[in-house]
Amino acid sequence: MGDRPAGTWSYALSPARWELWRLPPRVLCLVLAVHVATIGSTLATAWAFDIERHQLVIAALLIGLGIVHLELSRNIERLRAKEAGAGPYYDFKTVWNVAALLLLPPILATTVIVSTHLYGFLRVHRRNDRKAHRWAYSGATVVLATQAAAVVLALGTDTFPGIPGPTPLVAWLVVFVAATIRWLVNYLLIILVSGLMRPRMTFKDAFVQLGEQVNEAAATALAIVVALLIQHDYEVLLVCVYLLVGVLQQTSYYHHWKRERPYDQVTGVYSRTSFIEQAEGVLKRARFRGDSVGCLLLDLDYFKKINDTHGHNVGDQALVALADAIKQEVREGKDIPARWGGEEFVVLVPEVTIETLRQIAERIRTRVSLTSVIYTRQERTRSVSMTVSIGAAIFPSVADEGLLDLVERADLLMYAAKDAGRNQVCSVPPRNNPVSDYATDR
Repeated sequence: MGDRPAGTWSYALSPARWELWRLPPRVLCLVLAVHVATIGSTLATAWAFDIERHQLVIAALLIGLGIVHLELSRNIERLRAKEAGAGPYYDFKTVWNVAALLLLPPILATTVIVSTHLYGFLRVHRRNDRKAHRWAYSGATVVLATQAAAVVLALGTDTFPGIPGPTPLVAWLVVFVAATIRWLVNYLLIILVSGLMRPRMTFKDAFVQLGEQVNEAAATALAIVVALLIQHDYEVLLVCVYLLVGVLQQTSYYHHWKRERPYDQVTGVYSRTSFIEQAEGVLKRARFRGDSVGCLLLDLDYFKKINDTHGHNVGDQALVALADAIKQEVREGKDIPARWGGEEFVVLVPEVTIETLRQIAERIRTRVSLTSVIYTRQERTRSVSMTVSIGAAIFPSVADEGLLDLVERADLLMYAAKDAGRNQVCSVPPRNNPVSDYATDR
């Protein structure tokens, strides 16, 4: 853990500089309200249950298992977190956190959550320390959801803290309701802040992430198994079986990603996830050497109109044509072109000045403007012309800037190019519409 960028601790110890205070007012109010509610509920339930020695041992065991699992799976979790969409991102901390909810008094369950989340941030997500308030908010929602679920368990079962026996079934129904409430409170709080930060977030962005929901449900079911094994003193079996399954699952996922996901299936350029993995290495080397790195964010103009007027097949052909134009103008084997999402493409250009980066962008823009998609429908040949808007940003801009910060700046500059009339390259924020560090400010 010795590769922290210089200045991180000085930033962390300077509250006035925190990015938190730059959030839109209504988002800041929500974030602070959730933190206050989390602290208040934790203090309110802290004295409701006596803490026994064996419960301290269970809490330590769950924290230890969570840390070991995070350490073994941190590389793939970085990839999963970075490619997550607008909705909540789930990982296997749920196993240890839900097991803590079922077996421990609320104050100890909170301790397990805070410990695993803090370790997860330090080892998995700390490369973007300036966004630490987002991770803190995520942890607060989990604690608050856990407190709500603990109240349900305390009121509905006679065994809390602890797992009910095989009967009665009503007690297990209460466990199911508590687990559902925990998921729902956490999910809604994340969706709420996402919606406030991104007014244009669609229903699909928020809710159509079925794979993540299945993962969360599976992790919750596994947490119940973990709680049963611990309650009945099968700790050794728990460690041997679960760590084996966890390692195999994470290794399988990683190799599947390596084999199946390096390239976008439609356009043939790198996928978003592959781009992120490669670009992180480029930026790390650039920091060490003091090099500059360019980033282009490209968006096909009027892509929705192309789809609506000519059909999605022609839209896909337009994306392929844009990708081909990009590949024609970048350095093979050195620059990294990728599809960022939808009609957006990104290119990382190492060892470049802003002047050269702008020249590359202009060459791509010109080539795209001279490109047409030709297709035949109803025995008529039709031609679709294209243009592209491009934002060009240079790394580093500020201390501790991460990859996603760089792409976000290029994204904002791309929107400035669109605001200026499209089919343009923008590398300098317009004076009357300054580019901020938050995409939600645009």
